[in-house]
Amino acid sequence: MTVPHQRTGPLATGIHWHDGRAHLALTGPGDEQSRQPLPLGTPTGWRLTGPRTCVGIRRKTGRRTPCPTLAPLPATAPRSQCEACALADPGRKLARDQAMDDPRPFSLYLAWFGPGLVKVGLTATERRAARLADQGAPMFTWLGHGPLIPVRDTERRCSATGTVRERIPHRAKTTAWWRPRELDSPAELIAAHARLTPLLPDTMTPAPCDVQDLSRFYGLTDAPPPTRNQVTGLTENALLYGELTCVAGHDALITTDTGPLFVDLRLLTGWHLTPARGAPSGLTLKPLDTGRAPDGSVQEGLF
Repeated sequence: MTVPHQRTGPLATGIHWHDGRAHLALTGPGDEQSRQPLPLGTPTGWRLTGPRTCVGIRRKTGRRTPCPTLAPLPATAPRSQCEACALADPGRKLARDQAMDDPRPFSLYLAWFGPGLVKVGLTATERRAARLADQGAPMFTWLGHGPLIPVRDTERRCSATGTVRERIPHRAKTTAWWRPRELDSPAELIAAHARLTPLLPDTMTPAPCDVQDLSRFYGLTDAPPPTRNQVTGLTENALLYGELTCVAGHDALITTDTGPLFVDLRLLTGWHLTPARGAPSGLTLKPLDTGRAPDGSVQEGLF
């Protein structure tokens, strides 16, 4: 393992949503946890020092256990953990149905990402809409509430109908964000809610159809910049600086002096960050593909 000459600034550990705003989660030298808000319309920038390494495991208490080997992460990987830490992470165990004894109440939701892109999923009820904002869902409605096992079973039954999906590729979501939105776009959610509500067992409490629009929190518009580059990697001592014009889920559109950049903010995790200003540098770029979204037959991302 390569030891850096100097690491300055806190460690970036993830992107999370709280109270309708995206935050960059940071861990200081003494494991102090903090959050940096990412407000729209505000110039924001970071200098990265490394090497880029796994951020370890986040416990239910909110504290982190460092990665025992400080495993390196590729500069182009939009993830924050090595394979070993990901397998041991309590939150990821729930996603793999390996923590079905969780006593908390859970909620089943329907999320709309674009025409034909309706997802069914579950979240701990205490997280409320933050789970949907983490995914960048423009609209959603609750379907029902109850204990984890019946909620998870109902999620599977809903997906088996073919009306909704449990997974939607990342590219499918991002290419749909700036498409002109029909005035009746909630109609798909309303129809899916009506078809799937009868599947809820007696152990769950049905939720009324109440479509909520989160797109105003993201800064999404129907008139995106005509050309954009996608950041596919960040290198040692890279500088990322510009005005945040859109943040949806963990993706951001950053306007710079040389043009807008589309960046998956998960690329920041594993680096140590210090505030910085100036022309972006140390970035690997490619033209952003804004063509037709894939049909979902290929799994490109967890959500």
